[in-house]
Amino acid sequence: MEIAVDGWRASAADWEAVKSLPPEQVPPLSREQREVARKLGIPELDYARSALAGRRSQDALLAKGERLAGLLARMLATKRVPADVERITLRTFDEKFEISLRFGQETVPFRIAEQLVDDLFENGSPEAEQRLTRILETVVQTRRRTQ
Repeated sequence: MEIAVDGWRASAADWEAVKSLPPEQVPPLSREQREVARKLGIPELDYARSALAGRRSQDALLAKGERLAGLLARMLATKRVPADVERITLRTFDEKFEISLRFGQETVPFRIAEQLVDDLFENGSPEAEQRLTRILETVVQTRRRTQ
């Protein structure tokens, strides 16, 4: 299973956390990053903090993708659907998860809004869980009709 994040963003909490770090705790920039900071006229320490906040955010987004993958795998197993989660990619700009299920040799792609996943994971929303279940059932039913 492949889980990826396309793009990045940093939460306010990530920014606050790195803003207060002593300079010696901020990872150094690569040569390329120093060059970008210079071209943009941004102090290297500020650029390094920005990069660190982005990395922290990306780690959290990857973890969200992993949780979603686990949830979908459990849902498929519970419904005895002969499919595996092949790939999940969070497209940060679109705020959508692109998901591919593998049915034997066939791959079936679909998308889920990131907000739906957040409603489920952060708020425990029963409505979000029902919507996710409906989406998954629709994907499986549509695949069966095309066989």
